[in-house]
Amino acid sequence: MTAPTPHELLEVCVAAVRAGGTVLVDGLRTERRVEMKSARSSIVTEIDLASHEAIFALIGASFPGHAILGEEGNGGGSDTSYTWIVDPLDGTSNYASGIPFACVSVAVADASGVIAGAIFEPFRQELFTALRGEGAWIDGAPMSVSENAAVERALIATGLQSDDPEEIRAHARRIEALHLYSRGARALGSPALCLAYVAAGRLDAFYERDATYAWDVAAGGLMIAEAGGRCEDLDGGPLNLGPGIANVLGTNGRVHDGLFDLLQRTDRGE
Repeated sequence: MTAPTPHELLEVCVAAVRAGGTVLVDGLRTERRVEMKSARSSIVTEIDLASHEAIFALIGASFPGHAILGEEGNGGGSDTSYTWIVDPLDGTSNYASGIPFACVSVAVADASGVIAGAIFEPFRQELFTALRGEGAWIDGAPMSVSENAAVERALIATGLQSDDPEEIRAHARRIEALHLYSRGARALGSPALCLAYVAAGRLDAFYERDATYAWDVAAGGLMIAEAGGRCEDLDGGPLNLGPGIANVLGTNGRVHDGLFDLLQRTDRGE
């Protein structure tokens, strides 16, 4: 069987996020049922699951053999030479409250990393896309990260999803440091969309610890890299694109080292 081209993979990413986005827009007009997942701060709605089903059906119809790693469950075939990484609704807490700051994120990776990715914010109808080695785009126009080179002028997004008192206190220390040494921190509630905003130059950086997974960071991380920035594990090294936590620091590249050092010093209590 002929291997799909990167452009063919991106086409399915785009079709998948648009299919999920349709579910999100329709669901926002209805009463949403919220269920707890593993913790007080982790919830799921029936819209997450409906979007998941729509996306999995579309990917399965296009590439039935490919594996799929998803927030609401895994699936697909046994061909792990390609793995689709799916977040059917990133920003569930916002969405469940009727706040239209959420998105759908779909990426596809091979053994070398993410090949293609798409993030769709359906309420403003903004489509962010990227192809490895070819660039990143918003609604078809090239994206580039911000020009700011100073941490003290950086606008940084972050978040927390934890019930653990120690993690909450550690997060509070990081927030204090950011407000002391940068332009400020924002908790917007959708990691994937925040990473897309870094790629688009709207934010200078985004980081999150102990709460993000491959489906939160795969597409956005590729976008940042292709838009001229840097996206890595929060403690250095490549992002985790498999099961388990994927701590993330995505920046415009110019403030990356300074912000990394500030966060590391803060976590050491310096």
